[in-house]
Amino acid sequence: MLDRPALLADHIRRSVAEGLVPAPASPATHGEWHACFPELGQFLGGWFSQDMPDEFDGHEAAVDDYAATTDRRLVARLVGETRELPALGLDEAEYAVGVAELGMEVEVLAPYGPSGWPALVAARLG
Repeated sequence: MLDRPALLADHIRRSVAEGLVPAPASPATHGEWHACFPELGQFLGGWFSQDMPDEFDGHEAAVDDYAATTDRRLVARLVGETRELPALGLDEAEYAVGVAELGMEVEVLAPYGPSGWPALVAARLG
């Protein structure tokens, strides 16, 4: 049986010694999306769940409520995370998967797609 901790330690030692690190990768799992974009996950899961149409008069009202009820540092973190999304270089379908993994259960505001809508949110908040 493989000694996984020892194997991992060897990989880390070699990486440090050689100065090599894995190339950045796009999030692939639910957990990776939330680890990379924690505040975006809070925002989408809390304000854009399936209950959003019952709680708010639209996307703008939900964004305004988030801004009014959330600590300014967290709002700034959300703006940063939404501006980080384009750096992933995903196609539109991959963005759709990402925002769904982060908790968005309603359609994005037309005519914006899953890649353009977070930028609109950032502009509104920032």
